[in-house]
Amino acid sequence: MNGSGEVLVLRSAPEVPRAGTVPRSRAGAGTRVPPGAAAPPTLGDFLRAMRSRLRPQDVGLPASSGHRRVPGLRRQEVADLAGVSLDYYTRIEQGRVGEVSGAVLNSVGEALLLSAEETALLHRLAAPSRSVPRPRPEGRLRPGTTGMLASLTVPAAVVNHRTDVLAANLPFRLLVARPSGPPEAMGNLVRWHFLDPWARELLPEWRDSAGAAVAGLRLNWVRNPGDPELDGLVAELSARSTEFSRVWGVPGVTGASHGRLTVEHPWAGTCRLDQQVLPLPGEGVFLTLQTPVPGTGSEAVLDRLLRCWRGPRPDLFWDVRRPGAGRAPDGG
Repeated sequence: MNGSGEVLVLRSAPEVPRAGTVPRSRAGAGTRVPPGAAAPPTLGDFLRAMRSRLRPQDVGLPASSGHRRVPGLRRQEVADLAGVSLDYYTRIEQGRVGEVSGAVLNSVGEALLLSAEETALLHRLAAPSRSVPRPRPEGRLRPGTTGMLASLTVPAAVVNHRTDVLAANLPFRLLVARPSGPPEAMGNLVRWHFLDPWARELLPEWRDSAGAAVAGLRLNWVRNPGDPELDGLVAELSARSTEFSRVWGVPGVTGASHGRLTVEHPWAGTCRLDQQVLPLPGEGVFLTLQTPVPGTGSEAVLDRLLRCWRGPRPDLFWDVRRPGAGRAPDGG
């Protein structure tokens, strides 16, 4: 595949509304949630969802012989495993206690077999006031980073913790470009999934891809409390997309750094890609790489895009409705 040598760097992320707070009854004690946005799950929502997914035998208890009114672990079982009283655990789940100690939260997390990301969400929902925002470098990439991006022959982009696209190489931009416009980098990955109709046309497995994008955004929301632009992005998406609002309100969080992506390009063909998300140390940003799945013909699709852009048919990126636009040069 031909190298690109071209990187589009976006100097600043799009502006989004500033954030506010919601009452304790909706999101726990002072959890910051954008005005008008769907609240994240409450502490009680989260704990009930986490214990409902477990069976007694999952945590080393005898299998229940009697009928259970609700699926999953009972409150008494969680309290016993966490080493607290049933009354105290019940009050935690119902939001009838003040701040819960970190040690108790860790014990509850261990009892519920929470992952590191889920434990972080548990702490934020229980006591967001103890989370201190950490400053992050914004909007500037090292020259070596942009040079590395330009040298890559597979689609690649650099995003920040809000999924703003800070820079993208030419293969990435050609792959996601609208046929009716130039290959410019999208402004924000999650906003693109939910607010740009082109994303649904391009991604046959849009629901899975959008869900993974929200999962990544929620993980960064957990790790970066007090970021008004991140809160504002959630506000904007919640107000403009009922689907985002629904997914955002579901309890749970994941930290997957890899996955499979399928792109149905309107004339270049189907491209199946393995996607990796790699943190760049010291810059507070992430490199996303999409490498062709061997044996699927996806590398040829990317080659075709680059040849058309640099060869005699860059017009294919501007109007695929013209006669003959369905075939690439050289019989591709």
